[in-house]
Amino acid sequence: MTVSRPRTAPPDDAHPGGRSSYVSTAELTASFDAFYRDARDRLLLQTFALTGDLAVARSAVREAYVVAWHHWRKTSRLADPEMSVRPAAWRRALRRSTALPLRRRKDLDEQSRTILDALAALPLAQRKALLLTQLAAVSMDEMAHEIGLPREAAERELQLGAAQLAMQLEIPTSAIPLSLNSLAAATRSVTWPRVTIIRRAGVARRRAHTIIGSATAVVALVAVGAVAMDTTGARPTLDREGASAAAGPSSSGPAVNALPDTALLPLTTVQQSLRGRGWQQGGTVDNSTGNGRVLPCQPDRYADPQGTAAWVRAFRNGTPRTATRTVIQFAEASAAERRAVRTYRRTLRWFTACPTPADDPSAVPRIQLISTADLPGVGDQASLLVLRSRVDRTTYVVGVARSGLFTTTTSLATTTAATKVRREGVATLLATAVDRLCALADGGTCAPTRVKVADRASYPVGKVPWMLSEVDLPPVSQDHGPWVGTPAAKLSEDRVDSGAVGCATAHLFGSFNKTRIQGNQFRNFALIESDLPPEVGLTQTVGALPTSTARAFVRRIRDQVAACPDRDESAGTEVDELANTGDGKVALTAWHLSTALPGDRSVEYDVAVVRSGTSVSLLVFVASPRARIADGDFVALARRTLERLAGMAAYKAG
Repeated sequence: MTVSRPRTAPPDDAHPGGRSSYVSTAELTASFDAFYRDARDRLLLQTFALTGDLAVARSAVREAYVVAWHHWRKTSRLADPEMSVRPAAWRRALRRSTALPLRRRKDLDEQSRTILDALAALPLAQRKALLLTQLAAVSMDEMAHEIGLPREAAERELQLGAAQLAMQLEIPTSAIPLSLNSLAAATRSVTWPRVTIIRRAGVARRRAHTIIGSATAVVALVAVGAVAMDTTGARPTLDREGASAAAGPSSSGPAVNALPDTALLPLTTVQQSLRGRGWQQGGTVDNSTGNGRVLPCQPDRYADPQGTAAWVRAFRNGTPRTATRTVIQFAEASAAERRAVRTYRRTLRWFTACPTPADDPSAVPRIQLISTADLPGVGDQASLLVLRSRVDRTTYVVGVARSGLFTTTTSLATTTAATKVRREGVATLLATAVDRLCALADGGTCAPTRVKVADRASYPVGKVPWMLSEVDLPPVSQDHGPWVGTPAAKLSEDRVDSGAVGCATAHLFGSFNKTRIQGNQFRNFALIESDLPPEVGLTQTVGALPTSTARAFVRRIRDQVAACPDRDESAGTEVDELANTGDGKVALTAWHLSTALPGDRSVEYDVAVVRSGTSVSLLVFVASPRARIADGDFVALARRTLERLAGMAAYKAG
């Protein structure tokens, strides 16, 4: 038994003597729309039976339709367009099913699982022969042509496959079509994008394939300099390694289908949102080749490696040699909202934690997180961050937002100092990006007319989120390589490096005022690739005390540091107070100290004591003439310490 299906009639000009050699756009659109509605479920069933993976099958069929619309003026002339679309869908599905483990939907019934397992056990040629004759109802000649074998060999593969499948399912060969068609029950829950979305993606694909010199534009963009730094300090690149900038993604990356490149930011929006003349648009690529790191702190090629689409578009201000600002938009489409939420969170973590790339676990962050803000009402979720490179002091303003199934990131790289950069321009740019995505079929919330930048505490990072992380640390006066921190550890003994070098001050160890300190931990940070003296580095200690005792501890430290110059006049310790806040719910005081040592030597260091409720932290940085932290940077680090400390567990009485 075979399954019949209607064939889409070709336009008149497909036949000799047809009424006209011209087919209007309206006629092409109507014929494609009819073909899409008629054949998509049938092609899905065939592709699902071929791979056993419904998600991959749906994605492959959808992409095959996008390509079909790209070439529809030619494809529609075929006697049966399915003979062109099905092989394209099968190639894509097989490529992905070999790159990913065979996935079975948990809600499949036992019979469907058994059929899929039996099909998977067949050699590919036999499986194709069976599906083509039993589900696609092609002729023997068409089947042989599609699997690439002579007719006699193809018929032999069909007979062997049918016998093997019937034996495994314990059914007569005459029942094979009915068994295969029963798989359709698993495909009925699939929802399809509107045909207008398919056609729009096909138009975008056609446009991308006709762009001349796009690869040259990408190379020119890379020549600008650092659009970003990856975690090793190397510059991420949009290099396509000789591939066309518009080429489709590799089998290991998301496919370009659900997210047309026409939904990305246009040049005019960048010109309107950001100051300066001379903005130019660079290439638009799918990020499927090269190292894939086009954003600061980006450790992976995609935040959603199983997403349905991905695009990267670049802009620069000025010529490749003189440009001082670049903008990168990175957009991804996910298959479901739950996955899109995870994609947004993973993307945000790139910038809040600066993780090391999986392919280079020895790499450590070279980026400092300066500030974090929320953008209320922009999409379903949105954040804005300011970072700077400790290598060349490039400032990055990065916005991340999600609207429905789409996650987009806009990153501005500039030479403007982090304290002077304007965040509002990038916030507006991100809001516009969201408005372009929310208009798509799978989009979500759009953006308000006016965008508000609301500062917030940094997101928790690390195994001990109430302590500092490498991403928090500022640069020193000269680049001495990356900061590397030791794992947070419990204080088992009083440490000299946890207090002011030239002053007798209380330490966060043991007890204070006869009250046991809880949660004692410390962490050291060093510039391990430098030739600096071994004492140069940063030490943080934390602990918890009852509120009144914690206040008393902070007052004791303040009094002791203030009295330090008078304690030992021969030592000549000088104290410069950098910041001092009150003693309410939170408190912060920071100093720069310089202590004279024998032999006309001196040691300079920065000290801070901060308190958040019952939690207290001491911060000590020992400097050297070649490695100093600017006063403003150290105060900012103390404030970040205060933010982190708020996440520490409160003191427990008794």
